[in-house]
Amino acid sequence: MKVKRLISMSRLVGKVDNDFNISESDWIPRVAAWVIDALSQLKVLPMEKKRRKLEVSERIALFPCEITAHELRVFDKYGNEIANGADNKCSDLSKGNNNPSSCRCGQVVDSSTGGLEQTIGITNVDAIDSASSTILAKVVPSTQNHMFYLDGNNIELNFDTDEITVESYEVATYHDDYYDCEVPYIYDNGTLLEALSWYILFKYLSRGSKHPVYDLKSNNQYTNPFAQWMYYKTKARTSVLNDMTKGKDEGWNNFFYNSTFLPRG
Repeated sequence: MKVKRLISMSRLVGKVDNDFNISESDWIPRVAAWVIDALSQLKVLPMEKKRRKLEVSERIALFPCEITAHELRVFDKYGNEIANGADNKCSDLSKGNNNPSSCRCGQVVDSSTGGLEQTIGITNVDAIDSASSTILAKVVPSTQNHMFYLDGNNIELNFDTDEITVESYEVATYHDDYYDCEVPYIYDNGTLLEALSWYILFKYLSRGSKHPVYDLKSNNQYTNPFAQWMYYKTKARTSVLNDMTKGKDEGWNNFFYNSTFLPRG
């Protein structure tokens, strides 16, 4: 996938090395973790929509990342979307209410049927053998009253299955050969890069390392990396948001998740 307006971690490492001329290199392996921390504080982690299959054991599937609940969509193995029990007034079905007719809210609707509700035990006709007039059919369980519930990173179901498909917004990452793991992209924004550079120097000096110019105990704002990080922190977030709202590239918003600034229509 070609990602626009996002840059790799190496661009930031090059900037820090060029700006601060750090004599040693043991800080570089730590940059990825530091950047994730900083972007999380700024709430400008690039996000992208991802789909994954999860195994289900005893009605529980473990999601490997932090779950953004109101962006999560869950589908059964047949592709039918499952309702979130927390948004359903009839969620007591999982607690012993076995009378589906008494509950009409939150049911899954199949768009292929023109919005008609699915019927429990519906049979989909795949083909008809004209010679024998035998109907070749496949029974697909209905998703009526099927729901999921979130408990931390666990997705709990009120029905039996061996797998589900989950769609969610997660951090946009790429495989970095240097770190040999998945690391996050960074928005190509000058103010953000400046803020991240100061954060990295601040974290570097926090480990007890020394620099001939910059010092965390300095009373001069311009030579104190922590003071510079605090100065650029708000400016960086504002600058990224401004880029987002002014940018002509609609794909820019697709890689940013923040429900406060991106109201859902």
